[in-house]
Amino acid sequence: MSNLAGKTERKALKVLANTLRFFEGTAELDMTAPDAFKSREAENIIRGIIETGGFTAHYEKGKGTTLTKLKHYENELF
Repeated sequence: MSNLAGKTERKALKVLANTLRFFEGTAELDMTAPDAFKSREAENIIRGIIETGGFTAHYEKGKGTTLTKLKHYENELF
């Protein structure tokens, strides 16, 4: 069970980010259309949680997963 808080801590985001690399391998595997859809949906939900926390996740073989802080621009045009 998780502890509810006002902000998701970086450690929790890192745990979620570590799971994203396993979704990449599903592209080469046979899946039914509904299963592929749900798998992609789960990946997008996890990425959304990480981005809501202000980070992006990047996986590099041999280096692992890194969280990068999103830059906030005051006057975004797009």
